[in-house]
Amino acid sequence: MPICRVKSAAVEERHNSKTNSIIRSQMVGLDFGNGFELPFRVGLGSRPSYPPGEYDIDPQSFALSQYGDLILKRYVDLVPLQAKAAAPAAKQ
Repeated sequence: MPICRVKSAAVEERHNSKTNSIIRSQMVGLDFGNGFELPFRVGLGSRPSYPPGEYDIDPQSFALSQYGDLILKRYVDLVPLQAKAAAPAAKQ
């Protein structure tokens, strides 16, 4: 199972001159279990940054393109691994 690792709560802000808005994002590393992390950007919008830790990608962050390809939505939601592990235990 791939794991998303947030190493810093630092937020990158860029100014979009076309819309005169601020684009906020955070860098996350995606570990496929081979020891290497693939860095990618998570768009935050006006949401707060994710604290450092290990996360999974929320299933609602996935969508299908107009051609039926699996894609990630513009704003990816991350779920802490501890919260995900606690959910099945609570159902018992």
